Amino acid sequence: MTWFSRTPGAIAALFAVTILVACVDGTTEHRVRANAFFRGGQYAEALKECDLGLVAKPDDVGTRVLRAKALFELNRFAEAKADYARAVSLGEGTRGTYVGDAYLGLAILASRAKDWPEAQREFDKLLVLDPTDVGTHTNLARVCLEQGDLAAAEEHAKAAVALRDQDEAALFVLGKVMLAEGKLDEATATFARIAASNGRASSAPYGTAMVLARRGDKAGALAKLQEATALKVPNPQEIADDPAFASMKDDPAFSRIVTLASK
Repeated sequence: MTWFSRTPGAIAALFAVTILVACVDGTTEHRVRANAFFRGGQYAEALKECDLGLVAKPDDVGTRVLRAKALFELNRFAEAKADYARAVSLGEGTRGTYVGDAYLGLAILASRAKDWPEAQREFDKLLVLDPTDVGTHTNLARVCLEQGDLAAAEEHAKAAVALRDQDEAALFVLGKVMLAEGKLDEATATFARIAASNGRASSAPYGTAMVLARRGDKAGALAKLQEATALKVPNPQEIADDPAFASMKDDPAFSRIVTLASK
């Protein structure tokens, strides 16, 4: 049972809330519901709410982007890409309309497809919106590294670290760039910075293992890799195909570490 005060002020406040709710259009209401479903991991329900909202207002950029996000989580990647592209075409250059989430979505989809030039173009657009975004610089460093553009990769990685000197992802990609450039001492020092700021970060021993493998120290690399997997490496199924450990691929000890990490 809910009791309401009957004072004039309370009645006026309740009336004001009623007017406010009535002013929310149907598309916005559906987008709010969709967002709640999305945050709760109910992606199919979120998609349904987006579709209902777009019936009345098919050009609503926010709903279109949220629909793309739901489609992505449902592994409907081609449809997600189409919705992100539609959001960009509707909102790009429109005053007061933010399309950064659409750029990011397109960049992630391109990265997933290993279309590195396309991913770089989309991340570049994000960087124009916010030149000081650590995540964008970090992602651009990764994309440039994948394309073999080490100078650009180093520039973006260093920019990310300069903006946030203890950021694990930024330091890790900077270490990988140093490794690719053959700057093994600098790579080791960079991975050590991760350990200094977070002793539970698996990326620190993992990165060190990559350096040791490059130096030809198989025993040291295996020891560090085991340390990293004990700290829970993300996506452990990818360790076996990591080019950094190609020289150890046929080693039984390496296979055991990979098998245990994947369990």
